[in-house]
Amino acid sequence: MPRLRARIRVLASGLLAVAVIAGYVPAAYAGPTSAGPPGFSVDWTPCPTAPTKQCGTMRVPVDWSKPRGEQITVAVARRPADDPAHRVGTLFFNAGGPGDGEVHYVVADDWYFSPTLRARFDIVGLDPRATGGSPQPQCDVPAFTEATTLFPRSEREFDAMRRHNRAVGESCLAKTGSLMAHTDTVSVARDHEALRVALGVKQVSWLGISYGTQLAANYAELFPRQTRAMVLDAALDHSQPEGQQVADEMMAAEDSFNRFARWCDTATECALRGQDVGAVFDRLVAAADRYPIPVEGAVRAATGEDIRMGTIRLLVLKEPAIFGPDVSWAGLSRSLAAAVAGDASAFAAAPAGVYQAGYFNRLAIGCMEYAPQIRTYAQMRQRIQMGRQLAPHLQGASETWQVNFCIDWPVPAANPHRLLDVRGVPSLIVHAVHDPSDPYRWAHSLAAQIQGAALLTRTGDGHTSYHTSECARTASDQYLLRPKAPAHRVCEG
Repeated sequence: MPRLRARIRVLASGLLAVAVIAGYVPAAYAGPTSAGPPGFSVDWTPCPTAPTKQCGTMRVPVDWSKPRGEQITVAVARRPADDPAHRVGTLFFNAGGPGDGEVHYVVADDWYFSPTLRARFDIVGLDPRATGGSPQPQCDVPAFTEATTLFPRSEREFDAMRRHNRAVGESCLAKTGSLMAHTDTVSVARDHEALRVALGVKQVSWLGISYGTQLAANYAELFPRQTRAMVLDAALDHSQPEGQQVADEMMAAEDSFNRFARWCDTATECALRGQDVGAVFDRLVAAADRYPIPVEGAVRAATGEDIRMGTIRLLVLKEPAIFGPDVSWAGLSRSLAAAVAGDASAFAAAPAGVYQAGYFNRLAIGCMEYAPQIRTYAQMRQRIQMGRQLAPHLQGASETWQVNFCIDWPVPAANPHRLLDVRGVPSLIVHAVHDPSDPYRWAHSLAAQIQGAALLTRTGDGHTSYHTSECARTASDQYLLRPKAPAHRVCEG
């Protein structure tokens, strides 16, 4: 009988862990966590390209409301702390996207994480559903074609966009199955809780960047007692309707473009120095709309729309950083100068086989997060007019504008906009004043949804701060070591 009672207790603890993660009992349950219960385990092996790191997989439910139902396998990686004697704990990391996996960052940690984090934390990354080594959407209809547009100029183009969106979505649903309805942030947050249980640790810390701030905040709302501390870099505020979010973002992108144009007035690194950059840009866009610029091997010739959407990608970092010299303001100036001379390769779609997979990943996740407010061409015309008024150069080009791909998507959004209510979790939000992707005011609105959150403002340009500002990185590291508000609340530059 004692053995039978012990077996029942072990089985019950495992089932209760599944129930907690799925939301059937209060997440504040603080039962056994010293070992991963049945169903949540990782068989760690040395990573093929980095034997000092550990790679593995974990089985989780496709639908967390049906924990005994269909399962998928997600990829994970772990880097043990360099200084185990002074190890603080486990750090979950998400670099953003959405659409990017985390395993490759953990494997390449020597250049991505600071020496402080490498010494004091086991750094753990999970490839979210639809990314990296985890299951990805499979689709027969190409997401991006020669005729694709996010800015339809007629009712005929708008109707064609809607038909294409639905065809893509139905194709993905037919080939991928039920996973297409469960790639949302809440499902990924529950996957991370399963990983915490499998690791056998009582609490985890978080470093979330861009979209990773949304993931970390959702995790903390669901599992506050399991969250030791969070640093959220470049806050994504998912509490507002899609129309408000895109308005905020298009103004932030336009602000960054105008600052880039003024920088070009004096910066020796600017390939357009001495020219009226805004006028050069406007002429280039107008000309490419009339006569798209051929690019060998691309899905299509580069249009003005492609140049505007490509520009927001190159505005993200002012100075060259971890992504190379071309992802910088100097790189943007060189790309624009080349396009004026007839080489628009920096703005054109890549070859179809390369380009489509990335679009499918982003659609699978993004369309589960956003319910488009546009339903008619009249509404689309109003949205385009708003873009022209709020952002005369970029004309509304922004990350959130891509939600137009989700109009008529066949699967309803699983995690549409909503306010969070995070309590009892020490949190530091780090944000640049002139972020072209996530407007500065989002840092304040997200802070209002996290009880007691501290805010560190970086006064400069660019999206994210951990890898571009020594001041911000040091403050973030110190907060993760000892969670308390930094003595200074501003980082210059």
